[in-house]
Amino acid sequence: MISYEPIGYVEISGEPSREKESTVVIFERFKEGLVGLDQFSNAIVLYHLHLSSFSGLVKERNGVRVGIFATRSPNRPNPIGLSVVEVLEIRGTKIKVKGLNAFNGTPVLDVKPYDKWDCVPNPRVPKWHQVQ
Repeated sequence: MISYEPIGYVEISGEPSREKESTVVIFERFKEGLVGLDQFSNAIVLYHLHLSSFSGLVKERNGVRVGIFATRSPNRPNPIGLSVVEVLEIRGTKIKVKGLNAFNGTPVLDVKPYDKWDCVPNPRVPKWHQVQ
């Protein structure tokens, strides 16, 4: 068994959108872990997709049958979400971000700085994979 303890949660009003601003609230006992994060323009937020429900290994995307691991579906065997966000501001235990695709109250598992090792210029993607 693998288990994780959330380090915080998401605050957002309304539906999540990569175009909206939201806040990652870090629990007080993890506050020191934020030192230096404000020097990065972007971060990676890992979170538990607490509202998802696994619904099988095969999905249909734009008329093509593909495996769950070829999709960004939240309904996965291990419901772990990942978003690359823009870090707008850090005040105390609150990280104001843009680009987080998570619901209000979503448990946050980790925050990592985004750097050159996380960037793949011009990745190859299949025609059926259309980012909305």
